[in-house]
Parts: sequence; C-alpha cells; structure tokens
Amino acid sequence: MPFEVKACTIDELHRHPKFADRTQARVKVVLREITAHKAFDHNLTLKVWASTTDKMSAAEVNTALLTRAATILKRTMTVAEIEVTGDGTVSKPTVSG
Repeated sequence: MPFEVKACTIDELHRHPKFADRTQARVKVVLREITAHKAFDHNLTLKVWASTTDKMSAAEVNTALLTRAATILKRTMTVAEIEVTGDGTVSKPTVSG
C-alpha cells in the first residue's frame, strides 16, 4: 500500500503558553492511500512543536514546524506499510529495527 502526501498546511499556529522558545501548531495533511483498485484520501491532523526564537522569520518557523510534521508523517507511513501475515510474519522491518 503506497502512500502519497497530497496536501500539507499549517493551522492554529501559536507560541507555547509556558515555554517561550517553543511554537506549537496543528498541521493538516491529506494522505492518499493507493491500493490495487482504488485510492483513498485520509485527512490527518498532527500536533507539532518546534524550538523557535523571536529572531526567526515566519518562513523559518513554518519550515521548522513542517519539518517536524514530516518526521512524524514518515514514521506513521512506515508503520502503516508493514504487513503482518496470518502466521505473524512481518514483511518489512519495524521502525526500531
């Protein structure tokens, strides 16, 4: 089952209420799952944070947040693509090994 990222946008960006060097956001992702006969779109919302400073531009903050979202999404897609047969055999290695 291959996956494809169709859209990725930052939503609800704000500074962390207690940590001044942290920015939080929700990242909306549209993920397309392609099977043998059909394609399915999945709407995901990822809660992410990044270490930021007041000297960073808005583009730098967005890049930091999207980079964090990409890391989470890559890990999620890797786990989703693991196939387990009826006898418990795993087709791909796990994220930890």
